[in-house]
Amino acid sequence: PTTPAEPSAAFSDVVESNWHYEFVTAMVDAGVVSGYPDGTFLPNGEVTYGEALKMILLAAGYPEQAPTGTHWASGYQTRAITDGIMSQSVPSLDRKITRYAIAEIAAKAMKLPGVTAVSPFTDMASNYSAAPYVMALYQIGVIQGTKLDTGAVNFYGPNSIRRSEMATIIWRMNNYQRTGNVNG
Repeated sequence: PTTPAEPSAAFSDVVESNWHYEFVTAMVDAGVVSGYPDGTFLPNGEVTYGEALKMILLAAGYPEQAPTGTHWASGYQTRAITDGIMSQSVPSLDRKITRYAIAEIAAKAMKLPGVTAVSPFTDMASNYSAAPYVMALYQIGVIQGTKLDTGAVNFYGPNSIRRSEMATIIWRMNNYQRTGNVNG
């Protein structure tokens, strides 16, 4: 199938008419993403390092990680460092994560080799340090970028990412890990 399975989870701020509805709810059903105790998902909220590490590692097939410190996501960071997915800890797991950091962590968690290629993104040079990871995910369809009215495609690497966008990336990662195809 090219769309997620019919979801069972519901949030007060994620409705069927949202472009991200199926991705968010399918990943909740898969146990990869979750909402908040008040019944919201906050689809426009910015993703933190802790949230990204948990979602990426779970989508890449890692089991749940128990905390190794005081932060709820400390176990995910410890595992990422142990497995070479991250080289060092971040100052705060509650800090907003960039799209470049997401690409590097996701590609490494999926054990994808870095790809050296001409960047299709007008806002990312091919020699940028995160470019091989961005390109690895781009080549398998996990990330696509944003097509502008001019026809150019941007990645917006130094920017944060919304929870709805992250759920879509995670959905594609999860499918690729299971089937070798981002669409499942």
